[in-house]
Amino acid sequence: MAKHSKSRRGTLTGTRRLAVLALAVAATGTGAATAWALPAAPAEPVVVDSLSITPTAPGSGAPVTATAKLHATKQTAVQALTIAVRSADGANYDFPGAVPATLTSAKRTFTPSSRTFPAGKYTYFVAYETNNRWHNLAPIGSFTAGPAGTVTPAPTPSTTPSPSSTPSSTPSPSSTPTSAPSPTSTPTSTPSPSSTPSSTPSPSSTPSPSSTPSATASPSATPSQPSGTAGPLGIPGSWHSVFADEFNGSSLDSSKWNPNWFGCATCTTPPVNSAESAAYAPSQISESGGSLHLKAEQKPATVNGKNYAYTSGLVNTNGKAQFTYGAFESRIYLPASGSQVANWPAFWTDGQNWPADGELDVMEGLSGQACYHFHSPSGGPGGCASGNYSGWHTFGAEWAPGSVTYYYDGVKVGQITTGITSSPMYLILNNAVYASGPTAAPADMQVDYVRVWQH
Repeated sequence: MAKHSKSRRGTLTGTRRLAVLALAVAATGTGAATAWALPAAPAEPVVVDSLSITPTAPGSGAPVTATAKLHATKQTAVQALTIAVRSADGANYDFPGAVPATLTSAKRTFTPSSRTFPAGKYTYFVAYETNNRWHNLAPIGSFTAGPAGTVTPAPTPSTTPSPSSTPSSTPSPSSTPTSAPSPTSTPTSTPSPSSTPSSTPSPSSTPSPSSTPSATASPSATPSQPSGTAGPLGIPGSWHSVFADEFNGSSLDSSKWNPNWFGCATCTTPPVNSAESAAYAPSQISESGGSLHLKAEQKPATVNGKNYAYTSGLVNTNGKAQFTYGAFESRIYLPASGSQVANWPAFWTDGQNWPADGELDVMEGLSGQACYHFHSPSGGPGGCASGNYSGWHTFGAEWAPGSVTYYYDGVKVGQITTGITSSPMYLILNNAVYASGPTAAPADMQVDYVRVWQH
């Protein structure tokens, strides 16, 4: 069995539990927890000249358009440019359509696709990614969606946002949170491209959403693909869609999904694996803002006489949709603890008779990493992708006779060719809590879509 392998369903033995704990300690000891927010250059090369939304006081569910005008003091190639949005509770409501770009001294107008917002208060700001690291920029605007919506003018931008700027141009990490307190107990327990929208993010800064975006969400690392005929990201071949949920509704689609891990769909149920520290409850599952939300919280629960320190969310398609072979893909926001994936979030498939029918882990957070495995009576081979996969990323796998090939953000990260089963499997998404690894609570695992294709 692979070094990081941990079956979603099997019981974690004492030896394997210690091995996973050792990996987490080793990652912390090498400074991985601070790698997400290393000091940046003194001057931020990208400058936002103006930032606005239309309408400025949108009604709940009304289309909103954001426009930014920006330039760079030197030519800067960015992996992704987006206008990020955070709700009062730190949820991610980024405008769709993050794009790569080359910014120059010529002023550029950037208008991503429009989107709607449920009633509530929001902050918005420009963010871009270079070298797999996000930069949040001033100014920071705020607005309220709903019948009584009002808009707070965005701060006046400075030409070179920096940590020492005043709150009117680049908010200070010591600002007092007023409009959107972070839903985390510590500023490093949930993901963020940086804790403050400045050119030098700090892992120890305190999130202050009144002048900075909340530290609980990350701008999109990969743009959402359009639904319909679009094929899986990076997976070659000719495909047709056999299943899709874009999560654009206001509640979970019960024709496709079941809440919880077997048993009563309206009850709190035990976890999948005895090593988990959270029970599952439908109260931790919601759908809003174009995403499915699976929220892990430190809410004690007792199920079948056993006490759990946390309660979280899980959905599955057992009895409603199952597949043999195909391409499986989901765009997911993974909560973080520092620069690592927090908890034990997963996108996976499972058969009716475990392990004989197989278990395909498209992605599971283990010891802070994004990992893949295939479990069967032959074992559980797999591996982990290098890099930080907290925040928004696209996770996919092509299951074919005799092999499963894994793709993260459209890039092949691994392949397994032993022990591959052929029995039908159903889909599962869950935000498990494993207290011996990097842990964050509350932590909102968000799912933009789930799609399945076959030849």
